[in-house]
Amino acid sequence: MPESSGESTSEDLLQPSLVILFGSETGNAQDVAECLWRDCRRRHFACRLLSMDDYNVTDLPDEQLIILIASTTGQGEEPSNMRSFWRFLLRRSLPLGSLARVKMAVFGLGDSSYQKYNFAAKKLFRRLAQLGASAVVPLGLADDQHDLGVDGAFQPWREQLWTAVDALYPAGSTIISDDELLPPKFKVEWIDALTTLKAVQYAPPPCFVPVLENVRVTSADHFQDTRLIKFDISDFEEAMQYHPGDVLMVQPRNLAESVGLATEALGYDDSFLERRFTLTPTDPNILLPSNWLLPRSGATVRQCFENYFDLQCVPRRSFFVLLAALSTDELEKEKLQELCMAENQQDMYDYCNRPRRTVAETLRDFNVTARSIPFQYLFDLLSPIRPRAFSLASCPQTHQGEVHILVAIVEYKTRLSIKRQGLCSTFLSRLNKGEKVWTWMRKGTFRWPEDPSSHVVLVGPGTGVAPFRSFAHFRHSSQASGQVFLFFGCRYEEKDFYFKTEWMELPKLTLVTAFSREDPAEKVYVQHRIENQGETIWRLISEENGHLFVAGNADQMPKDVIQCLKNIAAKYGGVTDVDAFVEKLEKSGRLQFETWS
Repeated sequence: MPESSGESTSEDLLQPSLVILFGSETGNAQDVAECLWRDCRRRHFACRLLSMDDYNVTDLPDEQLIILIASTTGQGEEPSNMRSFWRFLLRRSLPLGSLARVKMAVFGLGDSSYQKYNFAAKKLFRRLAQLGASAVVPLGLADDQHDLGVDGAFQPWREQLWTAVDALYPAGSTIISDDELLPPKFKVEWIDALTTLKAVQYAPPPCFVPVLENVRVTSADHFQDTRLIKFDISDFEEAMQYHPGDVLMVQPRNLAESVGLATEALGYDDSFLERRFTLTPTDPNILLPSNWLLPRSGATVRQCFENYFDLQCVPRRSFFVLLAALSTDELEKEKLQELCMAENQQDMYDYCNRPRRTVAETLRDFNVTARSIPFQYLFDLLSPIRPRAFSLASCPQTHQGEVHILVAIVEYKTRLSIKRQGLCSTFLSRLNKGEKVWTWMRKGTFRWPEDPSSHVVLVGPGTGVAPFRSFAHFRHSSQASGQVFLFFGCRYEEKDFYFKTEWMELPKLTLVTAFSREDPAEKVYVQHRIENQGETIWRLISEENGHLFVAGNADQMPKDVIQCLKNIAAKYGGVTDVDAFVEKLEKSGRLQFETWS
C-alpha cells in the first residue's frame, strides 16, 4: 500500500480492510489461506492472516471484507483453533443484524466420504449470514475425494472470489502476476560460528516422549504391518492427562531417503546443511516456525529438512506456480507453466496425483530449477510437516504412565508400480526403544455416556478398535455395570485379530467377530454380524437407552452400519421413517462416528 498523504482520496476509499482467517487442524486450510494472502499481496491490499482463535472476534462488526477458510474434523466438528471463535458466534446475545456492514467469503475443506461433509464451513456460512453478513461469492466446498484434491474446487472458487473483490475494490496499482516473484515470507540471517547466541523465551513445547515398545501385532506372513507403539509419559503426567477417546498428536520427522533425495536435488552438501541461521518475518502477520522444531536461537539447514519441510506430500498447483516463477531454465520454466494452466489439469493429475509424486521427486525432476532456488524461498515453496492424529488405544487407569497407539503402516504401489510409504506411519515403524518423539494430547470427538449403567455398542473393525480398547478397559477398571458389546472385524483370526487375548479378560465385554477372508466362499463383515444380532441391538437402543459408537475407515463401512441400523429399526421396531430415526439418534449423541480415509 502507498503511504497516505493525510487526505482521503477515491483510491484510498476503495482499499478494503481485509482479513483472512483460518480454522485448520492439520494445516491444509492454513495453506489455502496463505495462498489467498499472497493474492492480496499481489493486489497491494493490506491484509491480516490469522487463525480464527488468534483474531479478536469483537472486531468483526467493523471489518469490511473477511475471508474464512474452515476445515472439518471428526464428527463434523470445527478445528481446535476455531472453537473459541465459533462459540462466540453462537452467542444468543448477538443481534441478528450485527454484521450487516460486513462482506464475507467462506471456503470449506472436507471429505465427502465422511458422515458430515464440510459441516464446519456450512455452519459457519449460515451463521454469518444469519448475523447479517453478505456473501461476495457462494460458499465454496473442497472435497479430498476429487482427483485434484483441494485444488479441484479451490481454483475455480478463487478466481470467482477475486473477480468479485476486484470489482468492489479495484487495485490502486497494477496487479502482480503469478509468474512474478513476491518477497519471501522470511528474511534469513546466517549465523557466524563465532556468534554468541542469546537465550530465547518461548511457549512450552509439546512433550518429547520416549518409546517403550514398538511391536508388530500382525503375523509375519500378513501383508499388513500393524504396530502397537507404547510411549512412556511418566515424566509428563500433568501435560499428558487424557480420557478414553482422546487423540495423541504425533509430529513425525522426514525419512532419511526423502531428505537425501531433496538435498541432492537442491545441490546442498554437508557443509551447507550444517550452516545455522535465524528467521525474521517480512510481514508482521507471518508466524515463525515452532521453536521446538527450528530453534529461534539458530537452526541448521539440516534441521529444516529433517524436522520441518514436508518432502513427501504431493505438490499442489501453488507449488508449481512459485517454482515456475523461480525457474531460470527456459525449458523447465515452460513445462512448469504448462502444468499450472487450468486447461492442463489432466496433465497435472497424471504427473502428480496418479503416481502420488512427492515434492522431493519433483525437485529432482526439475533439478536445474531446484539448484537455482534461493534458500529463503524454500519456506514459501515447501509446506511444513503436519502432525498426525492417532486415537489412543490405552486406558489411563489400566496403563498408568503410558500411552498406546495402533498404527497400520501405509505402504502401497501406484498404478505406475512406484512404491509409496506413508510419512508418519513409516517414521513410527522405524522407532527403537528409547527414541523420542514430539507428542501432545487433543480432545477426542466421542462423547461417552455419563451413566455407568448405560449399555454401549461398539463397532470397530481393523485399527478402528483402538479407542474401544481404551473405553473397554476404562469401563472394566471403574466397575461400571453397563454391558459393552464390541463388534470387531479383520481378515483372519490368526493374522490380524488385534488384542485377541485381552478381550477375554474383560467380563463385562461381549465380543462379536467377523473374519472377512477366513472362508474363501463367504466374506463376512461387521455389518453382517450386526444384522445377525439385530434383535439384541434393537432392545439396547430402543428399550434401554443404549449408545452406538462406530470407528474405522470412512469408505463403505459406516454407510453399511447405518443401513443395518435402519433395517433393524424397521424389522424389530416397526419404524417407518428410518432416516428420521437415525438422525434423532445422532442429534441426541446416542449414535456417534469417528472415521478416517
